[in-house]
Amino acid sequence: MPMHHVCSDYRRYYQVGGMTICVEADLAITDATFHPKFNCFAAAGPGDDTIHIRHHFFLPDLEAGEMGVNVYRRPPWVIYRHDRSWTYLVVSDGDHSPRIRQAAVFTCDHARADIYHHHEIQAVFKKGGLASLSLLPTDQIILARILADRQGGILHSGGVILEKQGLLFVGHSDAGKSTLVTLLKETAEILCDDRIIIRHQAGGCRIYGTWSHGDVPLVSPKSAPLKAILFLRQARDNQALRLSDRRKIIRGLLACLVKPLATADWWHRMLTLMPLIATAAPCYILEFDKSGRVVDVLKGMLE
Repeated sequence: MPMHHVCSDYRRYYQVGGMTICVEADLAITDATFHPKFNCFAAAGPGDDTIHIRHHFFLPDLEAGEMGVNVYRRPPWVIYRHDRSWTYLVVSDGDHSPRIRQAAVFTCDHARADIYHHHEIQAVFKKGGLASLSLLPTDQIILARILADRQGGILHSGGVILEKQGLLFVGHSDAGKSTLVTLLKETAEILCDDRIIIRHQAGGCRIYGTWSHGDVPLVSPKSAPLKAILFLRQARDNQALRLSDRRKIIRGLLACLVKPLATADWWHRMLTLMPLIATAAPCYILEFDKSGRVVDVLKGMLE
């Protein structure tokens, strides 16, 4: 393998969602630069679909006219779209002349990005333990954009691999995702308890683990074919109630979709994708309590 492809003092690779993310920086990247939650996602080199991110610790001169059309403005974010690039600005509060704190400039397909930081971020980078590869508040901001171009998205959901099949547990923070994943940790492989990537591909849908966990720090970069989508409901019984109303399923998925800095083109892709996901596997309301008997319900479903 050519030397410029392998990990070096200034380059690391991570795999997530069927993609490889190459992270480079003007400063050295050590084993302590990023939070330990990324360790199991580490890769030796590039893959078939590699996204390149390069960190710089200075702010470039940016002119609004050169960045293109302003398509999003909700502090602290401002987004510009050009025919050759996307520019994401993190700006400070200020009515008259807000200051740029970070600037991420992507190619039009979001496959490459230069991310510029105020020079003071150098100390943060050197300290290590960083919670995002992009150094933005969350990697979901850019992952959701990248996935949209690849028939994918991120859902507020937990996911496990049970008997080689992917089970997706959809719901917001009070739905019981972490509780259910905890009940399954001795039986299934946990992908994540809070954010799962789902992609519609030629062979059907697959779910992928992410590092964006909730109360359960168990995560995995693995994936599995989607066997069932289960909307969670904590109850006194343990049962799976089959859903047949396609519109209701689509609304439920959209309600739990992780929304990045959503622009019109992103929404168009999601409104095309969610109906495909809604029909890719059986969908249920999963009622469960904390007794653990729900595990038998799920195993019975796979049979």
